[in-house]
Amino acid sequence: MVKPDVFITLILILSGSLTFAEALPEGATPAKNTQRPNILLISIDDLRPDLGSYGHPIAKTPSLDSFAQSGLLFERAYTHQAICGPSRASLMTGLRPATTGIKRLQQTVSNTVPAVVTLNKIFKQNGYETISVGKIYHDINDDLDGWSTAPYDVSYGMRRAREQAGIPRPAYESRDSEELLPDAKNVNHALDELERLSQLDNPFFLAVGLHSPHLPFRAPKNDWDKYDPQQIPAPLTTKPQVDAPYWAVVAWEIWRYDNLPPKPGPMPLLEGNKLRHGYLAAVSFADGLVGEILTKVSTLGLDDNTIVVIWSDHGFKLGDHGGWAKHSTVELDIHIPMMIRVPGMTSTGARTAALVETVDIYPTLIDLAGLSEPHVLEGTSMRPLLNKPQQIWKQAVFAQYPRGVKKQALMGETVRTQRYRYTAWVEEMSGQIVAQELYDHAVDPIEARNVAYDTDHFPALQRHEKLRLQGWQEVKMRLQKKIVKPLVEPLDEIINKH
Repeated sequence: MVKPDVFITLILILSGSLTFAEALPEGATPAKNTQRPNILLISIDDLRPDLGSYGHPIAKTPSLDSFAQSGLLFERAYTHQAICGPSRASLMTGLRPATTGIKRLQQTVSNTVPAVVTLNKIFKQNGYETISVGKIYHDINDDLDGWSTAPYDVSYGMRRAREQAGIPRPAYESRDSEELLPDAKNVNHALDELERLSQLDNPFFLAVGLHSPHLPFRAPKNDWDKYDPQQIPAPLTTKPQVDAPYWAVVAWEIWRYDNLPPKPGPMPLLEGNKLRHGYLAAVSFADGLVGEILTKVSTLGLDDNTIVVIWSDHGFKLGDHGGWAKHSTVELDIHIPMMIRVPGMTSTGARTAALVETVDIYPTLIDLAGLSEPHVLEGTSMRPLLNKPQQIWKQAVFAQYPRGVKKQALMGETVRTQRYRYTAWVEEMSGQIVAQELYDHAVDPIEARNVAYDTDHFPALQRHEKLRLQGWQEVKMRLQKKIVKPLVEPLDEIINKH
């Protein structure tokens, strides 16, 4: 088997690396750095689409909902693996976990695929000031040479201080104010960075990562008070999926906190309700911080030359299917919120049901900035969707999750189409299918019953297994044949008009 870093090196050699000037149309000249768009990437940890703009009945998320009205909201965005490290590696490399080999939290991009030119690094190489605040890579020391200055995140130091002081670690917590919460401190630093960056001649790539609503669910009291506990929706089902393999849904992470039962088992009803309340409070807290960042961008007059992307690394279960946290291939874990705002875009406030993936962000941003792919990227630029959100797009998107079952190393290889979610649990060494899951979202949007073994769904099962075997390459090739390049002005010309 070829090691991931060797494979990536081959991609680099075969594809080459074009300069910005070579990517421009014939006869055009490179734009000055000041004409290139700034990039603001906001990452929100463990955020499932529990937002007003995504239809949640009581979520108080005015900042994100307002942003959705100024950009394009992706209703069907998906992550590649529902755990922080691999998901964020896919965002920053433009490559899938199966390509990089990054499947565990402990694996870094720098050590696993050092030859890859990361998203921040390609902008740095093209004259951008690249800044990381908060949680971007899972490991704060990953890809250090891709940033203009060392990443800033007070969360890790604050957590160590709590541990050393012997302070209990509850799974949910209400604070009198936000002043001592790490996300608030990080965002204050990001606001200062925006002030500084706005004075530079060169454009910037600023990545701001919020830890909330990741466990523990910490939020100011005023965010808790936004919700009546009696009105918080319970999971649509807390029962395991019928006819699914027993390992499909798990609940590991939730049991590591001091105020919950000491070992895995059914979550007590009262604690489950408090956790769901805490999650929504943490979502509202994150929403307020996003609002502060976006307000600062506007106050500094940066709206007209700043591309903004808001993205979550994966979803989360809150007792759904009897599971908690992520670590699976169920819809609630792989379905994520994603929104993009581009200066001069004509589809503000629009929504698209196109299937898109985390790896699509890298090619989209360099496309909009007029940069070339430094090596083969596995996603597709979503730029055409900015102008025509309802056009036919990808046939399928892909996810995975590794699982150890009875001393077997399995991979849950997942295909999501408009109607179905299919997962083949494959023995990694032999490639043999151990179990299959198929969920028909047309009649079962909560994925209550696996129909992979129903004869009526056998044709759909065969189609999705074929898609799995063909992989993302076939889907991307078909899409590229359909895409008609949008007749739009170059972004630098749009910016200069404002």
